[in-house]
Amino acid sequence: MLEAMHFSGTWRDYQQRVLDEFDHHLADDRINIVAAPGSGKTVLGLELVRRLGRPAIVLAPSLTIRDQWAARLVPLFMANRPDESFVSFSLEAPATITCATYQALHAIHADSGKDRIEILLAWARANAPVTLVLDEAHHLRQEWWRALDMLIEELGDAKVVSLTATPPYDAPLAEWRRFESACGPIDLEIGIPELVRNGDLCPHQDHVVLSRPSDDLLALLDARREAVSDIVQMIRADATLADGIENHPWLLRPLDHLEPILDNPTILSSMLVHLHAIGRELPKDALRLLGVDVKSVPMQTARWFEALLNALLYDLGETSPLDVGARRVLINRLHRSGLIEGDRVKLGETKRIVRMMAGDRVKLTSIAVIAEAEARQCRNELRMLVLADHVRGADLPNRPSAKFEPAKIGVATIFETLRRKDLPGQSIGVLTGTLVILPVRASDALTNLGADRGIPRDELNTRALPHCITHRIVTASGNGKRALVGLVTELFQRGDITVLVGTQALLGEGWDAPAINSLVLASNSASYMLSNQMRGRAIRIDPHRPGKVSNIWHLATLTDPSAIGSMGRLVENLEWGGIADGAAVTADIKLLERRFDAYAGISNDGTMRIGTGLARLALADHETLQAANAATFARAADRAGIARDWATSLGDAPSRAHVREVAAPRHTPRRLVWRNTINSVVTSGLASGAMAGSYGLLNSLGTKPFLVLLTGVATTATIATLPRLARALYLALRNGSLENSLRQVGEMVLVGLRNAGFLDHQEYSDAQVLVAAGLDGSRTLCFDGLSRNADILAMDAVVELLGPIQNPRYLLVRKGGLIRDGKDYHAIPAVFSKNKAAAESFAREWSARVGPCKALATRSEEGRQALLLARRASLAAGMQRAVERRSDWR
Repeated sequence: MLEAMHFSGTWRDYQQRVLDEFDHHLADDRINIVAAPGSGKTVLGLELVRRLGRPAIVLAPSLTIRDQWAARLVPLFMANRPDESFVSFSLEAPATITCATYQALHAIHADSGKDRIEILLAWARANAPVTLVLDEAHHLRQEWWRALDMLIEELGDAKVVSLTATPPYDAPLAEWRRFESACGPIDLEIGIPELVRNGDLCPHQDHVVLSRPSDDLLALLDARREAVSDIVQMIRADATLADGIENHPWLLRPLDHLEPILDNPTILSSMLVHLHAIGRELPKDALRLLGVDVKSVPMQTARWFEALLNALLYDLGETSPLDVGARRVLINRLHRSGLIEGDRVKLGETKRIVRMMAGDRVKLTSIAVIAEAEARQCRNELRMLVLADHVRGADLPNRPSAKFEPAKIGVATIFETLRRKDLPGQSIGVLTGTLVILPVRASDALTNLGADRGIPRDELNTRALPHCITHRIVTASGNGKRALVGLVTELFQRGDITVLVGTQALLGEGWDAPAINSLVLASNSASYMLSNQMRGRAIRIDPHRPGKVSNIWHLATLTDPSAIGSMGRLVENLEWGGIADGAAVTADIKLLERRFDAYAGISNDGTMRIGTGLARLALADHETLQAANAATFARAADRAGIARDWATSLGDAPSRAHVREVAAPRHTPRRLVWRNTINSVVTSGLASGAMAGSYGLLNSLGTKPFLVLLTGVATTATIATLPRLARALYLALRNGSLENSLRQVGEMVLVGLRNAGFLDHQEYSDAQVLVAAGLDGSRTLCFDGLSRNADILAMDAVVELLGPIQNPRYLLVRKGGLIRDGKDYHAIPAVFSKNKAAAESFAREWSARVGPCKALATRSEEGRQALLLARRASLAAGMQRAVERRSDWR
């Protein structure tokens, strides 16, 4: 019956590209496509199933996404709804197209006693080869993976079609390998900017609304500040403790304790920082070991004070300057102040504070302000979706006179807050798996719409809210229960409901309502997968509103930065009793930073750059929360301006330009090249001078035997240094500029990926290293021509090479030479140091392209000492050079 399918629409650019290259992509019996939510992957998947011409098993992560596969058949591929012989939702009653969830597969696989899985496998063998479609096959539970691995193995010669919006880029390498093993390497990845350019997704912008913490949270934070301040004063005033730290073996004889210092160098650093803060003289041996002087020792921030307390109470054990009794007293005091979590001192955010900030009720006010602004701007065209993590239905008032005093943010409390705002011209509803609330007029429309769909009226029941006559609670049964989400969605689409509040679990992934033009993410998920899926609800194009522009709203609780002068500085310079600490009230900002690392969008900084990262919103340009919010709402009101910014930012980039990983190093190996050159020039100069001097002596004193010998040695030395001098000059000319130095490092990384088997010959030949200069003198590096996965691996390697040295298995060691004693170190990236042979191969490539070096295993005695020396210039890895990493549209 697959022959009866025929696509009735027009293919989008990327869809046509996949179909044109269908045979090429399927050469390995797998086709793996990555495209943003809303880009039409399900329709493309159905066409691939049709072209393969074999019965198909479609697996999806949720019932909502599963049901979409059948829903897209009519009218896009078939005029009439197919019967159960063509589409089935049961793996135990398979049909031409069988749609199920990964959980359903696991259920029949785990039920070994009834051999339920054998029904599916027998059908697959009888219809072999079948097509296996994997929708969003990532971040699966362990047991789901086991069931999927079994199915792929049993199907043998099946063709695998994988479609996803969110591949597991943020997952451990083992999970990535599992994803790639099941789905194959990514054949094509289409980013959001390209889809906006082609008109497949709508222009949109992210906005962050900031709020001050509630009184309860502020009181807790103030109490913590006071507690920290008191403890700081107590510890700093304890002369006996200072004496004990001063006489600790690590400070008196650091070279005798290299092993434990190397295991945790922050401990030694925290003790030195403390002694410096109270004006004690610092031991020279310890400073020399870390390679710093007194002027380089930083102020005692909360980070260093927290490290000191953890060292005194837990890490130093029996060598702690605090005796057992004093430790017990201090631990009890910290516990009472809420400053210990999981047997570790936590002066910053504990899980309790993070939870309180995430659910802080002040965000309800922010949501109400957003709704009011959007209602004024869009009027009856507004289609706002608000997504939260929890329902909290018990927080609704139980009678009209009951006070509404919400403790936390949730679907019910958001609904009630918006209902009480009485937004003009707006109708507010709730759609979750356990609670559905509609305005009276919309509930009547629901009953009528259900009747038109053949659903009996007694299967869609309504009753008034106990505290409000303007809204009703909807309960459903039978067919009404199965159809309820679809019916409410249709009411939302046509405007019977204009503001819909729901859970991210039900509506955050797979739910399709193209009319959405305003999305409020009141969910606290920082996951790349979940947040990207939720965001995808709002950026779909709407055939009925071709000029659609969406606003996507994020919420953050933050203390007012006006006293400090810059929101960017707030993260580093909050004062707690003289101790600077940026982690006190920034949990929401950190969550947003993780989210925005995966969001590609337009910038507000005037550069018209398309890229990732929270900085693109230019929040740090404003002195106060009020100023930042005012600018945010002004931008959001100018939807036409957002569309223009997209058009300007996309500019004349190639039609298939894409978002690339970009590194902006603060350090390059340029100085290594020049030191090689200088050392070689000096060596060659000394040898040449000796040769010239010896010839002069021969001419003046005659052919004395010792002079002949001296002349011969000097001449030989001069000749011997020439190749080294020539090579050093060649490397200096090739790598001399900052750009060329970075380019050579990038090219060496590509060679390493090729040698390690991550790039085939064609991809290596097509790859390019691009280095660009910024207006501020900085340099950025990116790769062109790589697959998304290879691009990420390459950038990981650049960051490891040029960024802070953490705990690598192998180091690149470069000797200082004649001009300067000592050595320089770089971490050999993990992808190139699986074993000694791989690390030495990488070192040879480095020597050939950057300068002479050797690979040193850090697990050896020499290597352990080298690792400590590699870290010492940055005071226990606390202030090391960094590599800024982001994604840009190029």
